[in-house]
Amino acid sequence: MLGTDKRNPVFTVYRAEPEAAASLHVYYGAELLEVVREDRQHPAFKLLIGRLYNAGVKAVALQQSFGVDRKTMPRWGRALQSEDPQQLVQALAGRGPRKLTPEIRAFVTIRFPQIYSQSRAGYSQRVRAEIEAVFGRKLSGECLRPVFQQLKAELRHELSEPATAASVDHRETVGLGLPPLSAEVPIETKGRYEGSAPAGGTAAGNRETACDCLPEPPPATGLQVLAPPGPPPPSIRNPSPVLPAPAQRAVGFCHHLGVLLFSSWLLDLEKQQATSGWLLKQWLATLLLGAVNMEQTKLLDFADLERLLGHTLRSLFPQRSQLSDLAATATVTSLLGFNARRVGAAQVRDFYFDPHTKHYTGQQPVLKGWCARIRWADKVLHSDFFHTAAGQPVYLDCADNYQDMRERFAALLPRFRQEVGLPAEAVVTCVIDRGIFSHQVFAHAIEAPDYHLITWEKNYRRGQWDPQKRSGQCVLERTRNQAQDLRVYRFEYLDQPWAKNPQMRQLIVQATNPQNRTVEVAILTDDLQRPAPEIIGLMFNRWIQENDFKYLDQHFGINEITSYASVAYERLQDQLQAKQMKSGAYKALAQQAAQVKSQLSRLLLAEHQHPGRCARRTQRIATLSQELQQVQDQQAHTEKEVSRLEALIQQQMVRLDTRNKRLLDSLKLIARNAFYQALQPFKQAYNNYRDDHELFRNLTQADGLLAETAEQVDAYLLPTANYPPKLERIVQGLLAELNATHPLMPDDSGRPLRLHLGNKSGFQVAIVS
Repeated sequence: MLGTDKRNPVFTVYRAEPEAAASLHVYYGAELLEVVREDRQHPAFKLLIGRLYNAGVKAVALQQSFGVDRKTMPRWGRALQSEDPQQLVQALAGRGPRKLTPEIRAFVTIRFPQIYSQSRAGYSQRVRAEIEAVFGRKLSGECLRPVFQQLKAELRHELSEPATAASVDHRETVGLGLPPLSAEVPIETKGRYEGSAPAGGTAAGNRETACDCLPEPPPATGLQVLAPPGPPPPSIRNPSPVLPAPAQRAVGFCHHLGVLLFSSWLLDLEKQQATSGWLLKQWLATLLLGAVNMEQTKLLDFADLERLLGHTLRSLFPQRSQLSDLAATATVTSLLGFNARRVGAAQVRDFYFDPHTKHYTGQQPVLKGWCARIRWADKVLHSDFFHTAAGQPVYLDCADNYQDMRERFAALLPRFRQEVGLPAEAVVTCVIDRGIFSHQVFAHAIEAPDYHLITWEKNYRRGQWDPQKRSGQCVLERTRNQAQDLRVYRFEYLDQPWAKNPQMRQLIVQATNPQNRTVEVAILTDDLQRPAPEIIGLMFNRWIQENDFKYLDQHFGINEITSYASVAYERLQDQLQAKQMKSGAYKALAQQAAQVKSQLSRLLLAEHQHPGRCARRTQRIATLSQELQQVQDQQAHTEKEVSRLEALIQQQMVRLDTRNKRLLDSLKLIARNAFYQALQPFKQAYNNYRDDHELFRNLTQADGLLAETAEQVDAYLLPTANYPPKLERIVQGLLAELNATHPLMPDDSGRPLRLHLGNKSGFQVAIVS
């Protein structure tokens, strides 16, 4: 069974004939050493495998021959070599919770009822500490969990049997960090908490306190927030003749409370639409809470969102209908203008332009284009973005591949200036990737008085750098994990007119990174006056826009299709400019001619090197030459260009209707900028760029407690992250800064809002059954 192995020259194992009762015959050389039953659970079988493993037989051969796991064989081998008999017994016994011996289980059964009655929060730790002290063994909580669950079930069964009419509601409480309320009023909320019993009295005592102040509430089950324990107030109170009666404050658990950090954005957005502003506010809030499309809103608590926002729409079909209605109006223009005003885009003069391509995987016949994500040409949908030099997205539009990027840019620039609110006399600079490279585009930029262009030189060949003609040098600093962690990039440049068009300016740049790796590139621009270091800095910071595309996709779903509606090109022929393209028949003939030329060129080269040696080759050359002449004649009589629009109509091609997507994507730009703007104070104070976004996003999506009166709302955030003291101080300082701006509740009530960080102490939550 073991096969040939130079490391095992003496041991052989044979399987006996089937009628011999399934046994293994082990030979040492030519002598029969032992006969073992072929039973993986038999101790003799395990001892045999352990001996063979210790003797140096390859573990792979043992695994293939006997079907034993390679991790098990070393354990059997070590047990054979050990001087501890108990280890051998445990190894032969197989897997199982061997640490939990019958003696330890009996000890836990005796001690658990006493320890559990004293501490329902730390009973596991105490039991394990006593086991270590008595038996000298460390057990994990997971090892003891099944025993604890069984003992708890038995304990509950014993307590439920002698129940009498005097039994009261069982409540388990845990602190949630609220200040004392003006009255001990139970407020029903949603959720589930486990913890210790309330100090200072039983659950029945708490219920009597609440009943002294309020009428008897209807019986209910669920989670209730109660006032901190203390002496019950008198049932009859004499009101003050001077001070007004204290306002009743309702306290309740509330999901999605962290969205209140963006209350100013939510309220300002609602003002953009008199009739549908409340719905835009809801969509912005759901995006900030992580629901990147309407289907994902099913995971949100709309009852709590209505408490926070004042009015919500939950059903998906009415939401989609409202989205289509709003997309058919000028809502997108209003949203993009609002976004531009909030980030101050009208005061910016440097912008990045680049299309972000979405790979379309549907069945509709849409146009194909290059998709960098799959590194192939396939069905695509382009979203053309403008970002500020600081990386803030301020404008987008959607298109298919009917026009290339150069044509779309010329049409988008005037609309971008108008919707962002740039002054008519403002001269802007657009930084674009090499896809814009075109002599026609450069000529237009040279003549245009209101914008300049900066891009890479396409197909630049290295080796044109001349150290003797160097025009200057500069450096760029980039931060890594904190503000003080800087990386320095050095640049040397040669500033000269571009040889192919002297009206364009060429900057040949040698860029050196901190690892002293150097690259040579060329930058082109029609701006002849701007300092070269500024042009280099803008060009080498294009990664800001590329990174933001990934960020928008990951956290705000910019790649979502939103709507699968489409429009046939037959209905678009009045809106599109006619374009000529090579006909399909002409391209097919050109491809056929290229293939024939390729074969013919190889044969002609061979004939030139060895003339007249192969009659078959000569005949093949004549045949291909005649075939090439026929294809070229067919090309000459084939229409070379046709109308692209007419060809698309004949092919029944369609264009995706992107109005709904553009509206929702405009809201996603607003959500991204709102998040970044709120993040900046935290980012500066925390000064750790590894996880600042994660921690702040966790805070903005935190649940908590909402304490409301008719005059004011207090929100106590309970993020899931456990903050160390330094981080807790930073978050409290951030909330204090927000409170200093006097935010208002985004439910249109006009009530002042105060934000606090809850610390899970001081208030009780009771489970009422």
